[in-house]
Amino acid sequence: MGELSQAASLRGHRGGVNCLAGEGDMLVSGGEDGTVRLWDLGAQRTARAMVAPGAQAVNALAVGRGGCEHFVFGAAGRDVFAYDLRAPGVLMREPAVPSLGGSSDEVGALAIDAAGEHVAIGDDSGEVRVVNLDGDSQPPELDAAHGSICACLAFRPAGGGGGGLELLSGGTDAFAAPRVINPRHVHSLAFEPGGTAFAAALGDGSIELRDANHGALLAAAPSAHGAAASQVVFAPQLGGAGWGTAVPLLSAGDDSRLRLWACEPPPAEGASEGASLRAVGSASLAQKPNWVLPHPSGVVCVAGTSDAVGVWRVSGGIRIRT
Repeated sequence: MGELSQAASLRGHRGGVNCLAGEGDMLVSGGEDGTVRLWDLGAQRTARAMVAPGAQAVNALAVGRGGCEHFVFGAAGRDVFAYDLRAPGVLMREPAVPSLGGSSDEVGALAIDAAGEHVAIGDDSGEVRVVNLDGDSQPPELDAAHGSICACLAFRPAGGGGGGLELLSGGTDAFAAPRVINPRHVHSLAFEPGGTAFAAALGDGSIELRDANHGALLAAAPSAHGAAASQVVFAPQLGGAGWGTAVPLLSAGDDSRLRLWACEPPPAEGASEGASLRAVGSASLAQKPNWVLPHPSGVVCVAGTSDAVGVWRVSGGIRIRT
């Protein structure tokens, strides 16, 4: 369980690939070249390309859900734009929504809630705001902003906690939920599928698993990476026979390592014991990773400083055509 091997490379960007996003079988990437690309993963080619306003570098992406399932949201500079994939054309130059309102600084974090009704936006000034996509109600007010860069955002899965909309943000100052939990640099956050716990990638190279209600530390891997840990993402689609109750968790770091973990979430909401993180696989990358995204087909997509998206197979995932 957990062997990692590169299966393919997706080429099309003309510069580094900054971010990835997906929903269902969809895979999109955003690059320094100012484009968003929708990929045909099996054929290893670009299916459609979308140009960011002003051809600015695309630093974050999110794919719509619910009534907005046809939209791809991207962050370029201080603005968030959206393309409607129902529009015709292989090369799309005019977004359906040119701007969701300017932020105070460059936007580097986006998230969409499970219902597809709200998009959260975090920028380099530390500001976090939530935009209602239905336009019929006031967006929720947040208690506080970060004191410096907001690096990541994650909505809690529906069914976790006491109901209602819950947003977790991480920055170079702390976790905020909206309370401060930990003062170390937070580069990435991800909720486990049940919403009872979340994983965090920290600037000291460690990975932590914390209770989603109170922020209590449940498990940690202090030496997960030899440099800053930059990505964490749960990947239940990579599990199967032999995993038991553990959920696959992927991490990546500035040490150019991709690691696979067996994460045992707490046995019950609010439990302080019984959770664990166990390393089960590791691979060297040719570059520092910017983004990691598991795909329902059983592969892992990795974006980094090169112009290609790497496609990795985990212990007998699908066979990519060559």
